[in-house]
Amino acid sequence: MTTEFQTDASVSKTNMDTINIGNRLKAKRLELEFDERHVATALKIPIDQVRALEANNFKYFRSVTFARGFLKSYCRLLGIEPSEMLRAFDSELEDAEPTIKPVDKVNKQTNFGDPIVIFISVIIVAVLVFLVFWWPSQPSKIVSPNEIKNEVSETATAPDLDATEEPSNESSDADDISNVSSSNASADVDAASDSDSEGSANSDQVEKTANNGGVVTGLSAETMAILEEAGVRPEDVVRATAEVPAELAAAPKMPSYTDEVEIAFGADCWTEVRDASGKILFSGVKSAGTKLSLTGKAPYRVVLGYAKGVSSLKYKGEVFDFSSFTHKDLARFELK
Repeated sequence: MTTEFQTDASVSKTNMDTINIGNRLKAKRLELEFDERHVATALKIPIDQVRALEANNFKYFRSVTFARGFLKSYCRLLGIEPSEMLRAFDSELEDAEPTIKPVDKVNKQTNFGDPIVIFISVIIVAVLVFLVFWWPSQPSKIVSPNEIKNEVSETATAPDLDATEEPSNESSDADDISNVSSSNASADVDAASDSDSEGSANSDQVEKTANNGGVVTGLSAETMAILEEAGVRPEDVVRATAEVPAELAAAPKMPSYTDEVEIAFGADCWTEVRDASGKILFSGVKSAGTKLSLTGKAPYRVVLGYAKGVSSLKYKGEVFDFSSFTHKDLARFELK
């Protein structure tokens, strides 16, 4: 009994394998007198896919699922039982050679002979060589925190060095003065007292000028000494800074226009102009060759019944283009 069952199964499998799917589809289609375009339209697929099914070229389709679905739909269209055809389709796919490559073959595709690997390696080597030969040639100076502190301290103590030099000069001058006669010494003392009184008077005057309006803008003692050595009077400097240049004191520039809105008409045009408060500044027909000049509170709302009748429109002395606000010779716009 087992032998008979195995024999029947082998026979059914042989019959299934001998089924030529494409030939049966094409023979049934010709029997029903269907052309390829009729089948393609009914199945909503291209004619090339219909031909692929009849030629058993199932690899033409995007995937096995698509090929199996189109085959099933084709069988139903022709009135063929799809189960037997689908079994033959599945058995053909089982006998087909697998298209997926083993992992070891895929890994062998990437090797050192690959052009991409060679190109990347050349770029990396070139970058390394460039860094090796170029980087040492660049001057690199690392500034330590101690050097920064020394520079800051030298900058801060520079004026003190000048100040320390002055006493030495004064001491040498005092030694020279000690060798002069008492009469000359007394005369020098009197002259020094007079210069000191003059300096104090000048400093008082500078401080008074500098404290105008409660804002201290006076010159320091060091600045005054430098100006005196250069032959410049400190009070002249303060007076010059307090004066306002004539250019700054000039009167503000007056506008070049008389009225804010100026309209010239080349043809008859109904015109209405309102200001920001809604007040009608003008409403009526302006004839050709006339002008309309208005001044009110901006913005102005302007309506031109016949825009082509306006030859020019100026707002605050500048020409205003209202062509983009015109529709069928009617213009509505605002002047802000």
